[in-house]
Amino acid sequence: MQTAFSALDASIIFVYLAVLTGVGIYFSRRQQTLDQFFLARQSMTWLPVGLSLMAALDSAIDYLMQPSSTIKYGLILLIGTSSWLFLYPWVAYITLPFYRRLNYYTAYEYLEARFDVRVRSLAAGIFIVWRLGWMATAIYVPCLAISAATGGRIPLTQTVFALGCIVTLYTALGGVQAVIWNDVIQFCVRFGGLTAVVAIAAASVPGGLAEIWRVAAAGGKTTIIAPIAGSSGGLVAHVQAFFEQPLNIVAIMFALLVGRMAAYVGDQIMVQRLQTTKSLADARKAFIVNAAGDIIWMFALSFVGLALFAYFQLHVLPADFSTDKILPYFMSLTFPRGIVGLVIASIMASSLSSVDSAINSCTSVVVIDFYNRLWLGRQTGREVSSAEQRHEVVVSRVATVAFGAAGTVLATNVSRIGNLLEIANKLINAFTGPLFGIYVLAMFSRRATATPTLIAGIAGSLASYYVAYHTSIGFMWPSTFGLAATLIVGLALTALSGARPTAAALGLTWRAVTQAPEGSF
Repeated sequence: MQTAFSALDASIIFVYLAVLTGVGIYFSRRQQTLDQFFLARQSMTWLPVGLSLMAALDSAIDYLMQPSSTIKYGLILLIGTSSWLFLYPWVAYITLPFYRRLNYYTAYEYLEARFDVRVRSLAAGIFIVWRLGWMATAIYVPCLAISAATGGRIPLTQTVFALGCIVTLYTALGGVQAVIWNDVIQFCVRFGGLTAVVAIAAASVPGGLAEIWRVAAAGGKTTIIAPIAGSSGGLVAHVQAFFEQPLNIVAIMFALLVGRMAAYVGDQIMVQRLQTTKSLADARKAFIVNAAGDIIWMFALSFVGLALFAYFQLHVLPADFSTDKILPYFMSLTFPRGIVGLVIASIMASSLSSVDSAINSCTSVVVIDFYNRLWLGRQTGREVSSAEQRHEVVVSRVATVAFGAAGTVLATNVSRIGNLLEIANKLINAFTGPLFGIYVLAMFSRRATATPTLIAGIAGSLASYYVAYHTSIGFMWPSTFGLAATLIVGLALTALSGARPTAAALGLTWRAVTQAPEGSF
């Protein structure tokens, strides 16, 4: 394949990666305690945290997946942006005040205080499995783009290993401060690249915006309603067809609401990031920045999908060509030198901002919830010497390297699962449901106890896995089925067991925590 990738583009990518590494080296000298390494001493203001949250939430998966999915399914996925309206009260008035009062390092410390160490370890383990899948996919996607944009001259597997090493290095050196400030840089790079993609895609179709919309409408890509096929055989057949349909509005809204509500209560990436802010008001502003950025991001990428659909009505795609590669292929045909490097750097920025967040947060979980709690028997808040604090930072860096290596190795096998939209919902989001269910029981049930919740979390995880990989149910549903299974089993076992929480455990439900005087925890 003839491509526009040149030495100038390679230089742009090299400089960009060098800057990220330099930021990690700069902040490495400041990482002396776990409070610095994981929470930045709660010194961050709302704007960098908000930009970092948006960068962590939306990855390079979206950069390639959203245009590809728009070509395949139309604009139906945009209905998911409305989920932010429902999320604001959940985040601003329920989860943020709750965690600011508790002031834990990780979201899973709360589960031990509310239940026991078994439930804490289960939730922490679910999170690690979830984010390892995320890391692997987020490393794989930009490498796929680079390989496609260069006509295979830059091999996929070697690029995966190189990118994994770079993100692991600066995350291990600089801690959460390096992660947040690199995410701010990557936010700017990714939106700069996205602007170039939108402009060039619009200019590449004769007739511009009007023609893009006309061709997309003629191809059925502008509708948000997906008809249900095979539903004429009665109620059971209708319900079966509904759940087996790849995409519909209900499935999208349930998947996004479950996934995002779970993220803001049980995802260490989100909880940790919002805990770095100076105040509750800063955390709320950071959430609004995150939501606004995501909406702009998804609409722009959906437009790119419509533009590419219109463009390739006039140009021939190679035989058996995957739409997941259509954006980098379009770049190789139309982008001028220099712009290719900017857009690939933008795709990398989308990826690395997710990967560094996942690595740092997984490391915090391993060090706090497994190494300190289970191996050393330490509780958070225990006084430790300066030597012990420095040792904890060393352990954190070792764990960071281990997670980076694991995510990199897994990234070489991601392509076996399916297209990017399926990967995102099967590999990444399937386990958000059971995790969310555990927190719902902990925060809002005054009868839930440890053993029923533990069994419920395991049952929900098995349900998510079974729906994702062993049924014909649509790939958007595993998290919802996992949540339902967790809540049903948890409430049923709670009613059957007859056990009741202790007074201390009841004092950690949401209402008790948020109504307690400041400084009670």
